[in-house]
Amino acid sequence: MKSISIITATFNSMPAIESLLTSIGGQDYEQEKIEVLVADGGSTDGTIEVIRKYGGIVIPEKTGSPEAAKAIALKNAKNEICLMLASDNILPGSTWLKTMVNCLEEEPTATGAYTWRYTHRRDDKILNRYFSLFGANDPVAYFLGKADRQSYLSDKWTLAGKAIDKGKYFFVEFNRENLPTVGDNGFLIHRELLLKAKTDEKHFFHIDVNYDLVSQGFDKYVVVKNDVVHASGENFWQYFRRRKKYLENLYLRDLNRRRYHVYKKTRDRGKIVAYSFWALSFIGPTIESVRGFRRLRDPAWFLHPMVCFLIFWVYFVSVLNWHPPEADCQRRIENHEK
Repeated sequence: MKSISIITATFNSMPAIESLLTSIGGQDYEQEKIEVLVADGGSTDGTIEVIRKYGGIVIPEKTGSPEAAKAIALKNAKNEICLMLASDNILPGSTWLKTMVNCLEEEPTATGAYTWRYTHRRDDKILNRYFSLFGANDPVAYFLGKADRQSYLSDKWTLAGKAIDKGKYFFVEFNRENLPTVGDNGFLIHRELLLKAKTDEKHFFHIDVNYDLVSQGFDKYVVVKNDVVHASGENFWQYFRRRKKYLENLYLRDLNRRRYHVYKKTRDRGKIVAYSFWALSFIGPTIESVRGFRRLRDPAWFLHPMVCFLIFWVYFVSVLNWHPPEADCQRRIENHEK
């Protein structure tokens, strides 16, 4: 069996982190070949004690960024394969890890492996069910074709990239323009290959790292016909506050350091205009909700029109009110004068 370094970041993540660690401990995999590296931003709710209880290694960090925190944890990884997990993930079933590793190993030219879907759990919160049904927690990424997980609207490959059905998994080739938002929530990659990307604290972002690798020709991925739980635990309004914070702190603020862009003006201007009409009219999202409900009877489908509508306004207002940091403004002025 290949040795695994599991990497995640936490900050006051109880009780989600305990569910994740329990699912890791329940894997039908040689546990001595697994190390769990958790970059913690100063939790005070018992998170640290739980990590140590389950044999995890706590790595203190003060970056204030979950992505930079993962970079710090990665520096301490020593095993052959890195598994990137969010603290609110759960591995469903005892054979999950073995299946994912075996599928990755079947394709020597593959950059990484991840699941086809998010787990749909009937007893989950309605917002979590909505995310799993559409395969994304951002309807803009979904509309632009950048979602990394398949929705339950179809049992065929409808995502980006050139996909070959290999039975247990799809073997997919991406390029820099169609690369989806891959790299987290159950993503496996050989550590030596991962380190070929920019993985320092200032430049680590899971999607950007994969953009770096695709740019170097490491453009093939294994997408396993499997799923992973993403139990965000958010309530409806908390979700929109977090999307606003995500846009401002992990996208707009670091725009000059980001290599991957979900939205690129020269490529996606027409699509963003189309999304605006699509979201504000309610018609397109409502049709998709009805289609989904006919396939899988869950009222969570019908959150779609409202989420699309409100996300439009959250992003619109955030971009409208955004003021670049003073240093960034000066750099733009200097570049313009040149």
